[in-house]
Amino acid sequence: MIGRTIPFLFPALLCVVAVVGAVEVPFHPDRGLVEVEVLIDGRVKGRFGIDTGADRLYIDQKFAEKNSLSKVGGPPPRLIVGVEGSSAASWVELRSLKLGSEQLYNLKASAIDLGALIKDQRLGYPDGLMGHEILRQFYVTVDYPRRKLEMKMEEPDVFATKKFVSIPFKIHRHLIVVEAVFNDKVTAPMILDYCASTTLVTPDLAKRLGISSLVGARARMESIQVDDSLSTTGVMVSVRDLKNLRQSAGQVQFEGILGGSFLNRHKITVDYKRKKIHLHTR
Repeated sequence: MIGRTIPFLFPALLCVVAVVGAVEVPFHPDRGLVEVEVLIDGRVKGRFGIDTGADRLYIDQKFAEKNSLSKVGGPPPRLIVGVEGSSAASWVELRSLKLGSEQLYNLKASAIDLGALIKDQRLGYPDGLMGHEILRQFYVTVDYPRRKLEMKMEEPDVFATKKFVSIPFKIHRHLIVVEAVFNDKVTAPMILDYCASTTLVTPDLAKRLGISSLVGARARMESIQVDDSLSTTGVMVSVRDLKNLRQSAGQVQFEGILGGSFLNRHKITVDYKRKKIHLHTR
């Protein structure tokens, strides 16, 4: 699944959410993403990606049409930009979205062609994406080794045990930005994204790392480290041209994306309130 990624969807528009208390569900790592089973309007089963790189709730147009989900009016469709493509958007109303034992109600989702955002479709793609507008209301914990997702309104239990290390991050619009150190020598601002299967670097960063800067080239990093505590060895990275994505992001400065190939050995909680990543030390 190296190189498959669906992060960074723009622009952000408000959705109305009835906030739930707590959710703990298994996630599917088949495509290298954090994907969970959902039930829409009490009748439609789907699989949605937990996407810290997306601004709001998205649903695939073909999936919405196939399941006769209700189209609604709204602002004129806008171009949605991803790493590998773009798509126009329309609006779909979801009366409910069930995740585990809890539900969100009265949602407005942007319907987009997810297939247009992904070049390699051999493994397919999610039916939708849950982005920042929903995720920011929770402490979002992904336990990669156990393949568990937890979303809580209240502070996670780990806060009482002190068995964690906190790493600050900056948030620009809806994007989580951290400073990453490659091979103990090259530092670059990177986006942290649960819905990217691999770690991506720009051609300019590739040159600084001393690897091929050709788009599509791959290389294995000896290590990538965020702060002094979150570190992964033997990380595969892929070179991508992120020019269009960076332009869409406005003033956000980043040189790549930290995805599943970096995150998949850890249990981490994204704390939007404190702007910190909490690494569980077990």
